[in-house]
Amino acid sequence: MPSGFAIVLPARFHSTRFPGKPLALIAGRPLIEWVYRRAVEVPGAARVIVATDDERIFSFMRGIGGEAAMTSPRCITGTDRVAEVARAIDCDPIVNLQGDEPLFPPELVTRMVEALRGDSRVDIVTACHPISQQEEALDPNSVKVVVDEKGNALYFSRSPIPYRRMSASAANQEAGSEDRAPLGRRHMGVYTFRKESLLRFASLPRSPLEVSEELEQLRALENGMRIHVLETSQRSVGVDVPADLKMVEKALTPGLDSIP
Repeated sequence: MPSGFAIVLPARFHSTRFPGKPLALIAGRPLIEWVYRRAVEVPGAARVIVATDDERIFSFMRGIGGEAAMTSPRCITGTDRVAEVARAIDCDPIVNLQGDEPLFPPELVTRMVEALRGDSRVDIVTACHPISQQEEALDPNSVKVVVDEKGNALYFSRSPIPYRRMSASAANQEAGSEDRAPLGRRHMGVYTFRKESLLRFASLPRSPLEVSEELEQLRALENGMRIHVLETSQRSVGVDVPADLKMVEKALTPGLDSIP
């Protein structure tokens, strides 16, 4: 029997939008360290592993006593990298926690694992939070998601979705509630996979929508895999470009003294 769930953090040094991002400093510590330290706080995680194809990241993680695994440079996406690690460990499910989400809520991962274990029809569980600012809705670095009535993903996009043919006030009036017409939902970079679903995903070729949007989760949708989306009110600010570092540092600063 698997020994519990594992959290794997894919960390690629040669990012197109932000080269060297995992080792970029936030309040004196590399980004990947912030994410790793928060990941080990998740209750019930049997292992937390940084998956990388870069010796600098691997050496840094080993130097602070963290677990790291070298993966093939042929891995195209972060999830492909996570799958390579998953093949070698006896854990299920597998949490793919993006290495650029240092503010994710640890309790959210617990909810995601429980949601996956509670519904055998679901292959993947991910998360989102409501968008309250127009700038975020329009930002292509902020990935949006739309869901069906049961909370399963219909589509992910870098564009604002759903498209509004009426004003927000008119949409609220038609919906009958201010809560039913948000500016959208921002997808958070964390996934919980059944191990068999993860390995199936990694065996599939890149799909047309995935290539068009540069969003790997679309590969799963295009191949009939079910992605359930948990909504949370807790925001997680991702580091997509260098300008995001100061915003994240400001958010982390109040808790610096409490982090070992």
